[in-house]
Amino acid sequence: MAASQKPKGRGRPRQCTPAYPSSLTESSSSTVSKTTHDTMISTTDNVLQVIKSSPTSNSGRDRGTHLKQKYQAADPHWKVSDLTMAEFNSNVRPSKPDEQKSIGQEIQVKVNYFPILGFPRRGLVYQYDIQIKNKMNLKLSRDLQRALYQSWWNKFCQEYPQLHKYKIVFDNEHMILTLDQLLPNIDETGIIETMSAPNRFGRQEEHEILIKLVGKPVDLSLLNFLDEFQQTGNNNYLNHDDLKRIKHILSVVLHEQCSSNATYICNRLFFAQPTLDNKYGDWDLGLGKALWRGFYSCLLIGKSNCQLVINLDVSHKIFMKEQSFLDFLCDVMYHSPCGKRHWTNKRSTSKLQIQDVLQIFNKTTNNIYYEGEVEFLLNCCRNLPVRSHVADKIIGYKIESLGDAASEQTFSWKQGEQESIVTVENYYKEHYGIILKYPTLPTLRMHKGAFVPMELIDIQPIKVKRITDEQRALLCLKSTMTPSEYCQSIKEIRQNEKQQNFEQDPFVAAWNLNVDVNMLIISARVLPSPKIIYTNQFHVNCDQNQSRGVWTNTTTPFHTPTKFPSIWALINLSSSLNMELCKKFYNELSSVASGRGIDCPPPVIYEEYRVQPDSISHMITTIKEMMEHNTDCKFFITILPENNNIRDKIYGDLKKLCELEYGLGIVTQMIKLKENEGINRWNYSRLNNILMKINTKLNGINAVLQVPDIIREFFSRGHRYMYVGVDLSHGSPSSGRKCSTVAVVASADEVPNRYFKEIYIQERAPEIRRESHEYVVDMKQIMKSLINQYNKHRGYPPTAIVIYRDGISESEFDTVFEKELTAIREACVELSRVYQPYLTYIVVNKRHHTRFFPTDLKSNVSAGTIVDSHAVTNPTTYDFFLNSHHSDKGTSRPTHYHVLYDDNKLRPEQVQMLTYALCYTCARCTRSISIPAPVKYADLLAFRVGFYINKNDPFSIEPDNSEPTNPVHQNVNVDNMIKSKRIVLSSELAPDCPFFL
Repeated sequence: MAASQKPKGRGRPRQCTPAYPSSLTESSSSTVSKTTHDTMISTTDNVLQVIKSSPTSNSGRDRGTHLKQKYQAADPHWKVSDLTMAEFNSNVRPSKPDEQKSIGQEIQVKVNYFPILGFPRRGLVYQYDIQIKNKMNLKLSRDLQRALYQSWWNKFCQEYPQLHKYKIVFDNEHMILTLDQLLPNIDETGIIETMSAPNRFGRQEEHEILIKLVGKPVDLSLLNFLDEFQQTGNNNYLNHDDLKRIKHILSVVLHEQCSSNATYICNRLFFAQPTLDNKYGDWDLGLGKALWRGFYSCLLIGKSNCQLVINLDVSHKIFMKEQSFLDFLCDVMYHSPCGKRHWTNKRSTSKLQIQDVLQIFNKTTNNIYYEGEVEFLLNCCRNLPVRSHVADKIIGYKIESLGDAASEQTFSWKQGEQESIVTVENYYKEHYGIILKYPTLPTLRMHKGAFVPMELIDIQPIKVKRITDEQRALLCLKSTMTPSEYCQSIKEIRQNEKQQNFEQDPFVAAWNLNVDVNMLIISARVLPSPKIIYTNQFHVNCDQNQSRGVWTNTTTPFHTPTKFPSIWALINLSSSLNMELCKKFYNELSSVASGRGIDCPPPVIYEEYRVQPDSISHMITTIKEMMEHNTDCKFFITILPENNNIRDKIYGDLKKLCELEYGLGIVTQMIKLKENEGINRWNYSRLNNILMKINTKLNGINAVLQVPDIIREFFSRGHRYMYVGVDLSHGSPSSGRKCSTVAVVASADEVPNRYFKEIYIQERAPEIRRESHEYVVDMKQIMKSLINQYNKHRGYPPTAIVIYRDGISESEFDTVFEKELTAIREACVELSRVYQPYLTYIVVNKRHHTRFFPTDLKSNVSAGTIVDSHAVTNPTTYDFFLNSHHSDKGTSRPTHYHVLYDDNKLRPEQVQMLTYALCYTCARCTRSISIPAPVKYADLLAFRVGFYINKNDPFSIEPDNSEPTNPVHQNVNVDNMIKSKRIVLSSELAPDCPFFL
């Protein structure tokens, strides 16, 4: 292995024919069809066209020439179904099927639902609108609204003792509900009262409370018709709106008591500030943050014997620790560059002492590192809400920046007609009589321009959005529980009188509610797993493994092993590996590859860089120039640096350089080193996992499935199904992204193993009642492109399209789903008027709080556990839960599927088995995953887009080295004026290459 020599011009380092598969070197960029007002044009010739012709006469009201449309006969190439136009355009959702028992082994499982054994069958509920405003008319937090309501409620009940006070409840927003009693002297005109309460900064402030009677009373006797409504889906007395209204009322009652005890309320999540006697006190995460454990509680409508159930679950959130700013400072600076350099390895404590902090912020002795330490602190506290306690007065601030030391920072102080320049230290001494203990510490500059000493500031327990990777790892460690621990935690929530101990709740008793103390036990089934076929001699039956859904294969050849290109590169960016260790890496990789059937010749090009933060752009430019001089190199492996601060930046810049238009069009494999990896012998399984990705990226196939007869047609050779995964993601709060990412992949082969892809970025839609209702605005163009690519690749269009859509909540079904389904149909019709493929649209949801437990609680439920019991699924819609993966740690979370449309007429057991089988087709691992591979790949592709776009200007995807702007479609103006742009991938990459693995 030798370092590459850059030849002159566009010569090659060796005169050899590249061994790269020809199917991947073809340039076949997708073409998106365009439409005008009178023509339909497609990339395929065999498509309906509207032809302009001259008129035979000029009679009629419109004198002169006009257009006559003459239709050519449609080519049978696009005739793929017998659907009528009415059937193709139908929006009728499939009806809820009966529970399936024909396939799978039946078992019993516990679910974290508690049945409502008794609920009110009569009574009138009166509704009162309550508006709470402060002088500035600012929106109030839920906990502040709750505190103000509580004060009003206590005062009002004392004034009118004849009231049954526990029949009055508040929904934490704008509604008061009463059972069988009107509030005295409050009618439709309302009353206005003034109450004093602490505002969000802790200071007493006058608030205006307006309460008035609204709407008609809700008759709870309608619940007597719940049985008939759930059986037929309708009733002359009870409709969906009535049921939704009654459900909201009962939910408010069940949560009234815990709302009064909660410190923080968000939707259905309740958190109380941890106390010393709470065994689940706050877990310190460092940098002034702590992990709180709260709970989730939601009333659900069931069916069968459980008409109403309450879903209880454990929840974790991160909050700022309530402490003085000086304690916060000692905590944060322990993790600063100077803190790590001088103290982290010398002490067993997790924070510095104030004397250590004074040394760090001493400009005289720490002048070299002072600015870096200030910048580190500012990154940890910028925009942080804080309070100042001065002269018995609480003042709220938000930190904007850091000033000089209190003994040096000056400002203009106006006293009457006189104005003088004074230091912060002298100002507090003269104006408040406060002598600062630490005047050498920097001051905090607030948003309104005030400079405040650190020692006079307190941190409040507010919810945190952004955390570090280390904090995220600690969060996972602390929040992970075994199934038995998880189940016990839910039981403790149910028994805690400050949480959901309904037996001790006076509101629940007053409203005649009765909740079971035990979890619901329901029927479930374990579906048979598909067989994994590597070779004719080697099959894997996952049902026979101790851990269902997991298998091992480290020695048998892949089903279709690939070949490394004859010219490929190894780029070493690690500071701990030299050329000799990289040779050792290649030798071990080559040995494992040989066992998997992969031909792995030595790399022709080897480059080694020692990258610093200020040399990343130079390194990227050097690699670009090197690859441009070695045009036959279409694949390279990069060993990334160990430094976390620059690794993600390098990863993103290299991927952008290789995968976007105007880039290199090269397939890459990045390797992130683990501790001591590469110095000692490489882990055999680790090399296998790397080769699984490489084999798939270079057009190989790791394995294929042998499935039960019930879904054999979906995996047989020559089938014309196209599996589509759709992901619309907003990025994590820490990502800083201001736009949404649309990633759509579509299968290109029977396995499925190869995928076409489309990427768009679009503006975020405005939220409605804290829900985005955001849909893929360019779904029509996306589907036209994907169907065209499928048709070009296989020689015919798909007969049926099965879509797995991630990221839609149940409240968005009516708005998002119907818009996207309409766009998909328009895409088909614009390709050809006779092209009407069968469509199935399934929503994939992991964001829920339903958990299943084996009755013995010894482990997680098995991979393949399916639950379609009417006791826990939606009473009217077609949905089911599937736990398709094996969990080694913690408690597994099933995936909730909603079948919103299906003119493929798939039987319920086919939908369930197909979904489960697709969870076995992920090329990254030898296990079934928690969601079908198409939607998982869409999620991976969306994550990759985060490296493509500029966080500060999300609609700019220019490379950092000022290359020409990447081609994008024009802004798309839709009904709500959401702008959208298409990210164009390199045409040098094969259209079906899954480079995002």
